[in-house]
Amino acid sequence: MSRKYILIFVFAVVGLGSYFFLSGAPLPVDVTVAETGEIKAFIEERAKTSLPRIYRIAMPLDGRILPITVSEDQAVTKGQVVATMDTSDLDAEIAKAKYRVEQFAKKIIEQADNRLEDNSLMQFDEFLKSMDLTVEAASKQQEASKAKWQFSRDEFDRKYALYQKKALSESELNESDLFRKESEIDYQKDILTWRSLQAVQSAMQIGKISILKYKEKKELSEAVLQEERKEALSQLEQLLRDRKRATMRSPINGTILTKNYSNERTLPAGEILLEIGRLENLEVEADVLSQYVGNIQVGSLVDIEGPAIGTQPVQGKVKRIYPKGFTKISSLGVEQQRVKVIISFNQDIWKQLKQQNRDLGTDFRVRVKIYTKIKKDTIKVSRAALFRNGSGDWQAFLVRNNKTVLVDVEPGVMNDFDAEIRSGVKAGDQLIIAPSMNLTPGQYVKPNIIKNL
Repeated sequence: MSRKYILIFVFAVVGLGSYFFLSGAPLPVDVTVAETGEIKAFIEERAKTSLPRIYRIAMPLDGRILPITVSEDQAVTKGQVVATMDTSDLDAEIAKAKYRVEQFAKKIIEQADNRLEDNSLMQFDEFLKSMDLTVEAASKQQEASKAKWQFSRDEFDRKYALYQKKALSESELNESDLFRKESEIDYQKDILTWRSLQAVQSAMQIGKISILKYKEKKELSEAVLQEERKEALSQLEQLLRDRKRATMRSPINGTILTKNYSNERTLPAGEILLEIGRLENLEVEADVLSQYVGNIQVGSLVDIEGPAIGTQPVQGKVKRIYPKGFTKISSLGVEQQRVKVIISFNQDIWKQLKQQNRDLGTDFRVRVKIYTKIKKDTIKVSRAALFRNGSGDWQAFLVRNNKTVLVDVEPGVMNDFDAEIRSGVKAGDQLIIAPSMNLTPGQYVKPNIIKNL
């Protein structure tokens, strides 16, 4: 409507009011009748449906995804395959890893086989026992040879003295000298034999020590191989886990909400392929102005309505109020502080929606009325019949005997349409709706009862 027509309308109303006021004719007014009933205070907000948890199926690792055959809105069961990766390269890596584990196992068996070394040690022990006896015998032999040599020397000295005295022939002296020299040679030979046997004994002991060192080295090598085998097994287990993860299954009985890819393609790890949720767990998410949240309690009744719901609203309850607010810019560009409130549907919601031939999903736009206070069997009137005077007190114009009566009222629970009256009005009283500023107490009026505002 243009400014011109607005001004014409205002002047007409003022002129009509002045006419009735000056002429003394009853002024037509619209009135509402106070009645006893139920009144609810509520907070109304725009909201949207949501799920408490959405399960996202993502690429477990870099690779190629095969065509995804499930479709959006399709029901799936827990454990059902919903997507699969091309695993040909992974299978080849698994085969290589298995071969490495087998090779390490064979080497460990070879390193652990000490039968040859143990047999050699047993033989060395027997040889060393025999050599100990041989060395001891050789030692006794050289001691005997030494005694024989010393005896032959003494005998030669005695016979030489006799020979000097012409008491012994030269041949007997020569024979004694030969015996002395032979005894000395035998003694030297026995010493050499004893020392040679000692050298052989030491060499055999060194040989035994070498075998023991070799066994220790094999044990160290086996320990290293064991660690390398563990690493190879770990790599194989990781590859097998990746192979298992390459087949993606639904974690729940639910519905496919979103399908981001259909055809075969290469994708990085973490790329979201599907979103799955339980629609039976559907709830409503509303962002309520922080100054009103204090009036809301967990369990507060809620009416949920809107085109997505149908002609009849459905009921719910406040399930959770977030402890932290956030800043949100309104459609008019005003910065507002809001708090997220979660609302659960009543159990019979799906039955109600089915009766209205409605299907409800996540992220559907709805409106909610969150009831903060409910009063039953109380006096209620139209909110439009109340106004504040210059002092800020609530007042209303009643119609009694076709005359206006100005009364002070004490309102209680109020909403956008109705108000509870604690005092000043009783059931059956007629209240003028949106009274004119020119209306005065005691003025004659002609009431027109409006039943449904």
